[in-house]
Amino acid sequence: MDYRRLTRQHYKLEMLLGLGRSSQVYLAHAPDGTKVALKVPRREVRTDRALTERFAQEVALSLTLNHANLVRGLSGRPEGEGAFLALEYFEEGTLEDSLKKGPLSREVALECLSQIAQALIYLHDRGIIHQDVKPSNIFIDGLLFKLGDFGVAKTRENPKPLERAGSPFYMAPELFMGEPATPASDAYSFGVMAFELLVGKRPFVGETLEELSYAHLHKLPPPTNLPPHLDRIVRNLLTKDPAIRATPKAFLQVVRGTPQAEPNNKTTGEDKPTKGKGLFGLFRKR
Repeated sequence: MDYRRLTRQHYKLEMLLGLGRSSQVYLAHAPDGTKVALKVPRREVRTDRALTERFAQEVALSLTLNHANLVRGLSGRPEGEGAFLALEYFEEGTLEDSLKKGPLSREVALECLSQIAQALIYLHDRGIIHQDVKPSNIFIDGLLFKLGDFGVAKTRENPKPLERAGSPFYMAPELFMGEPATPASDAYSFGVMAFELLVGKRPFVGETLEELSYAHLHKLPPPTNLPPHLDRIVRNLLTKDPAIRATPKAFLQVVRGTPQAEPNNKTTGEDKPTKGKGLFGLFRKR
């Protein structure tokens, strides 16, 4: 089926999955029966030019970006009364949903982080900064993990989508100081998530925005029981100074044990999905 030709009216709504600040997300069925997550902008979005442009950008990025570890857009209309975005639907939900049931094993955590690192390398190579890397934006299908939600992404064409975007639990120190988002700020958010998955708790906590801001700006991550090579790379991702902060590429090289290796997703085409290869494919060189 050519999903690109479908309009919002072609989808049959089944149930509301969630309400966001700018959109409603429904479980829906395409004409061929395929389940999709159907994102519909709220009325106030359709009447606000800045918010309309943000939704249009999300539609465009979702439909054009092509990587095994990014949520795939199926069809969409960027503007107008019939604006919508149909995305892959994940029965298992998000990484945040999974963590509420209990921590991941270290092996699965490394699998997840390695895949999301590849997604970030792909985005950064194309001048795109996600700006909201966190477990609620990671979607799960078995051992396949995908980064989604490009609603606040920063691109070459739209370098200032928002004054400040992202969750305070995962935001880089420089963003609290009003500096612009860069690939390094994505790397920091990735580092916070890496610490959370591998250690079982977030590195920085606080009851208020002020407490969280102070922690990100001034505190060091607590001690861990991670192997030295993992502890070192995670701490380097959490370095306060973005100029010397480690990158997702460096994390991937450490996990693979191949510091001279280049990531697989350097090319323009879609990588082959890692689903089904399991952990052996990831760690076979170690």
